[in-house]
Amino acid sequence: MTQVSTINTRNIIFSMILLFIVVQIGFHASYIQYFPTFKEFTWLHHIHGALMAAWVILLVLQPVFIHTKKFAAHRFFGKLSYVLAPLMVISTIIIARVSYHKWVGAYSSEEVFSWQSVTWMQLFLFVLFYSLAIFYRKHTFRHMRFMIGTAIIMVGPSLSRILNAYLDTSLEIDFELIPLYFKTGLAAALLSLDLIKKKDWMPYTIMLFSFLFADLVYHARYSEVWQSFGRFVVQWLY
Repeated sequence: MTQVSTINTRNIIFSMILLFIVVQIGFHASYIQYFPTFKEFTWLHHIHGALMAAWVILLVLQPVFIHTKKFAAHRFFGKLSYVLAPLMVISTIIIARVSYHKWVGAYSSEEVFSWQSVTWMQLFLFVLFYSLAIFYRKHTFRHMRFMIGTAIIMVGPSLSRILNAYLDTSLEIDFELIPLYFKTGLAAALLSLDLIKKKDWMPYTIMLFSFLFADLVYHARYSEVWQSFGRFVVQWLY
């Protein structure tokens, strides 16, 4: 793996620990607080939650291994992600399918799938960033940034749950937009830092435009293009 002297692993470790805390706060309201009975949750939800938690823990551990020069452990858990990442993708699709069939009786198929625009774009972005991280696994600088991209994705669901749990959702505010714009703004800020420091701008540029595309899809979730994709998904995956 190509080493880059300018990588500040301390800042990355701190950021990943902060992510871990945010995830715990977000999912406490919608999941953890129901321990140990977990009423209305199935084993599918538990598996999905465990996989997501494992990914966040992996994001915390990997920079720690680099900082402490435990490169063998870093490589081992990196290879473990080859199994974990596909399982996360599969579990997300299954949970989306379960959610679709739960609500489609009370709402139209178009309405339900419009809600899932956020989920499907998170899935797309995760696959994109993780694939690029693996492609650049021997280029530390780019690999690290694309893995950070997968971490930013995790902020969205957590922030959405925090907003729904602790803010007045009766207000005429689209609370889905706050996590979306927050992720886009974070990607823009990280890109700005790399440009200011004259570092490789490619990873965060891809990331920023990807998040902008996800924002666009959310605003176009009732469009014929998105609904056509929805009908394809419903027919072949749901």
